[in-house]
Amino acid sequence: MFIVKFGGSAITDKTRPYTYIRGRVASVAAELRGSPAVLIHGAGSFAHPHVKAFGLTPLGIAYTKAALRRLTAYIVEELAQAGVAALPVEPSDVFWGKTLARPEVVTHAVRHGMYPLLHGDIVPSDDGYVVISGDDIAVELAKLLKPRAVLFLMNVDGIYTAPPNTPGARKIEVIRGDVEVEGTAGIDVTGGVRKKIEAGLAIARQGAPVYYCSITDRASLREILNGGEPRNCTIIKPH
Repeated sequence: MFIVKFGGSAITDKTRPYTYIRGRVASVAAELRGSPAVLIHGAGSFAHPHVKAFGLTPLGIAYTKAALRRLTAYIVEELAQAGVAALPVEPSDVFWGKTLARPEVVTHAVRHGMYPLLHGDIVPSDDGYVVISGDDIAVELAKLLKPRAVLFLMNVDGIYTAPPNTPGARKIEVIRGDVEVEGTAGIDVTGGVRKKIEAGLAIARQGAPVYYCSITDRASLREILNGGEPRNCTIIKPH
């Protein structure tokens, strides 16, 4: 069992609203087919602008949900065309705050040969509604599923100390604790790279290795799925 997150920056252009990058999910699906997994996708350029513009108002929630469903439909269709049968699971139906309140929806789909697909979302909570990121969801799913590995697939080949195209940016090969990183391009209301690191450390403490890889690096993905440890990705080892 694996948990795979398609980063919002890997499947959308986060600097241009509603811009889905076709072909990347299909490439991953070709490797993933036949390996049980739960999938997550980031909101990317489909939802972050609405949350930024309207906040968690009723109108903001409505616009965000509509945009997320559009993005999810693109991904489900592309996965299906590549032979991976994804089942959309709307987090607002199964989460209460950051707690997975209805885990049976996910486990039932896995038992029946489906690939549950969740995403960053706006979910109900004791305080009304809150944003839950795909990274938060990955942590909760790891507690439930005890995966062999968790993969964060991004638009770069790992975690860098600064955006990769900036002078002095250095790729971090292995993360052993909190590290200093700079921000990301585009609008992100869920914490960006720092959030990904915090989530990865939390997952590693539960016993699963965490990999941050490029979504276009099929060789590294194949190696992880076969039980290996790729050299081209940033890694957080269990501790």
